[in-house]
Amino acid sequence: MMTVKEIKVEHTNICWLLSEKKIKDSLDKIQKLVKESQNGDLIDSHYNIEFTYKNILKYTVEGISDPERQKVYNHLLRDVYHLADKVCDLLLSKYSGDQIYEERKKQTELNFQIAIDEINSIWSALELQKVVDGNAENKPELQLAVDKLFNQVWSYSSIGSVNKSVLKDFFEKSTLPLHYKAILVGAINLSLMRDFSSDYIHLLIELSTHPEDELSARAIVALLLALNKYDARLPLYPELYTQLFMTIEESGLQTIIHSIAIQLIRTRETEQISKKLNDEILPEVVKMHPKLKDKLDLDNLISDNLAEGKNPDWEDMFKDSPNLMDKMEELTQWQMEGADVFLSTFKHLKHFSFFNTVSNWLMPFYPTHPDVQQSLFNEDAVFSSRSLLDGLASSRFLCNSDKYSLILSIPHMPGMQKEMMGQMFSAEIEQMVEMQKDEQMLQANQKKLVASNQFIQDLYRLLKVHPQKHQFEDVFTQKMDFYNRWFFNQMLDDSDALRDISEYYFKKNYFEDALEIYSKIADKEKGNTEVLQKMAYCYQQSGNYEKALCYYQQAELLGSQSVWNKKKIALCYRHLNKPEDALNYYKEAEKMDSSNLHTQVSIGHCLLELEDFSEALKYYFKVEYLDPGNNKAGRPIAWCSFVEGKFEQAEKYYHKLIVSEKNKHDLINLGHTLWCQKKRKEALSFYQQSIQLPNHSFNEFIDTFNSDIPYLKKHGIDSGDIPLMLDQVRYSLES
Repeated sequence: MMTVKEIKVEHTNICWLLSEKKIKDSLDKIQKLVKESQNGDLIDSHYNIEFTYKNILKYTVEGISDPERQKVYNHLLRDVYHLADKVCDLLLSKYSGDQIYEERKKQTELNFQIAIDEINSIWSALELQKVVDGNAENKPELQLAVDKLFNQVWSYSSIGSVNKSVLKDFFEKSTLPLHYKAILVGAINLSLMRDFSSDYIHLLIELSTHPEDELSARAIVALLLALNKYDARLPLYPELYTQLFMTIEESGLQTIIHSIAIQLIRTRETEQISKKLNDEILPEVVKMHPKLKDKLDLDNLISDNLAEGKNPDWEDMFKDSPNLMDKMEELTQWQMEGADVFLSTFKHLKHFSFFNTVSNWLMPFYPTHPDVQQSLFNEDAVFSSRSLLDGLASSRFLCNSDKYSLILSIPHMPGMQKEMMGQMFSAEIEQMVEMQKDEQMLQANQKKLVASNQFIQDLYRLLKVHPQKHQFEDVFTQKMDFYNRWFFNQMLDDSDALRDISEYYFKKNYFEDALEIYSKIADKEKGNTEVLQKMAYCYQQSGNYEKALCYYQQAELLGSQSVWNKKKIALCYRHLNKPEDALNYYKEAEKMDSSNLHTQVSIGHCLLELEDFSEALKYYFKVEYLDPGNNKAGRPIAWCSFVEGKFEQAEKYYHKLIVSEKNKHDLINLGHTLWCQKKRKEALSFYQQSIQLPNHSFNEFIDTFNSDIPYLKKHGIDSGDIPLMLDQVRYSLES
């Protein structure tokens, strides 16, 4: 008997083989699964498909011309995929104890109409009751009926055209509240994560143009995830992608589709953000807490004077933790971009009974939800305020799942914390609503983008945090490289969509991904110097300086004569150990911008590498003069002075350097400088100090010392004295 894991792995392998058109290998693997199933219909199907495939091969070898052969071949591929899906599903139904398979056992037949009729019947009665009871729509029987339909939609993939039409009518014609319809899109999404269904994909295409932003946004998210997963199958379903392309063309969905694609790509940052928050930001805040309490007068923070202005001490407090301000600003920037910054905060607040029901993880937040009302039943006016709940519902910064977590946790908060949070939250919500009104005026698709982003984050929590997460196929483990997918390039064949994604990767320093897309754009847009430069920069950041140099030079040939481009060419030459070529380009850059300190430093470095120490000194002195607060120029000045035999000057600079920071190389070089001035005893002391620094050993000292011997000999140190000095160093360390 095969295990559930073995069945799933085997199905994944078969699908990969089929994507590579290795039909014989895939049929061999399917045969083992079919035998395991002991199902006569599946055994017959496997035999018939293999027989058909052998005939196709036979006719091909014999050279028989058949204009329909490609069509027959594609149809056969579809059949093999379908057989693999069917046998895998049958075996999992037999061996798996996951919720969806348990749900199936409760169903005598798959008929969405029966479940929808039950919902409609309950809803019709409740609509009448709403006239006298505003909370009538929250009756448990309606929620149970909708949840029953949710589980049916989630549990099945092969639903057939009749059930598909029934669902479509339900989405288009039912007067049921929007949030109930929205979770059913989530059910379709969960089903497609597990199994391929052309019926569900057809339905999602139709829902992508639904007039309700919440539904259309969720449909596009689910559609992109499904198309990404099943990209290899899509060319086998011409009727499906014809519908898809016509819908996009007629409704102008290109912009929203590639915006949502970027939202999905951005999920790769979520764990990184959570790690940064937990490992870097929160520990710093905890360390600062006592000082924050005193400096910010936290006990009296909520006062009548708060609205008059911000506390002037807020900026001063970061002097005690200078990096925290930058980290907080980075966190704020992530949040403004729509990144998921709250996963680590709310993932521990999913233990409420509300989250025992899978559909609730994907439920849009609405203020009249019975669990919300029950949580706030005994709370004061701040939390029972409808304006606060409406503001929370419209807030874009928390996903729906986290909004429920927040409200459900309120009864468990200490009184003082609750009061403070309530008042601060009310003020924040008011500002947030005003800000979002302005944004919505500027961006037509803002509502859709907020809804899609929140749905993605809701789904992320379900797949990453749910106690039974192993029952779901985690789409977020897949690479969201839409730009490599057949469907994406068919849908959005313009460079703008690719450019948006590449710019996101470039901005976030995912240079390998950015480079892959820039290469595609460069093929389409010959002679685009900006793209060539960004490709060069990506290669540079990955350490491939030869490739980087090639593309920087291409950009230069096409007319990019900027200082930046010339300096990048010079930098590549430096990394390729060609300081003379680098110097020539830095000199050109100097002519174009003689005041640029970076250029001056770089010229000094090239001259240093070319051992033109006298000329290098001039540039380092120039940097020191133009930037007197920068002590870093002192180190190369000191070294060049030593090599040039200007010992007093070198000694002066090395003493200044070790006062501000004891560096092992500075101590060794100061020792060299003193020894060359016949100050052997002082030299010995500084050699000893360098070895005694943390993370420095005698062996490392010897390596550095040996590399400097030619300069010591140049300045008159007798070669016979060198081993004596080293022995003196050894004895001094033992005393």
